[in-house]
Amino acid sequence: MEATGRVKAMSYEGRTFGKVGAVLLTMTLTTVACGGSAEREYTLPDNLCGVEMDEELYAPLFPGGSELWVRQTFADDQELPPHRCELLVDDELFFEADATGTGPFGDENSWDAGPFDPADAEVVSGEYEARVWPGYALSLAPCTTVGLDTMLLTVEAEYPGDDEESRQVLSEVILPLMAVVMEKTPCEEHADG
Repeated sequence: MEATGRVKAMSYEGRTFGKVGAVLLTMTLTTVACGGSAEREYTLPDNLCGVEMDEELYAPLFPGGSELWVRQTFADDQELPPHRCELLVDDELFFEADATGTGPFGDENSWDAGPFDPADAEVVSGEYEARVWPGYALSLAPCTTVGLDTMLLTVEAEYPGDDEESRQVLSEVILPLMAVVMEKTPCEEHADG
């Protein structure tokens, strides 16, 4: 039987979760995930947060359930940050990506990942600096524009539940997401001419 379902999109003016909010969100999603459906009854979106990439890269991020809601994607955002993407299944948030400005590039505190120890991170090689943990990823790039010195992208993902698979999937999607964030943001470092 072919998987069917609806994908809903709606705009959302959200705020960035703090460290305590991130911990509470993780605890809540973990509790919900334990009782969730194992089968995916909805159709995967054609992209991840408005970012084109192979479906096989982002498919493991999507849990079982019947209805997918794309609350906001990077494609919905304005030119200046914050940029945000939220995905929900059966009204439960399972994926969140937030891009915002932060302190000076290279600041040791830039890699502070809330409840995660920076020493436990895996480094992701690529155009931008990035680190991953199970269920969490960060990417940083210099970006001087109105009120910014550094662009910081954080990704929180409840799935996949296996730590190694989670690190692998997040390491595959963090840099394509960051590339789109940087394309959308008018950083002096990337200005033409």
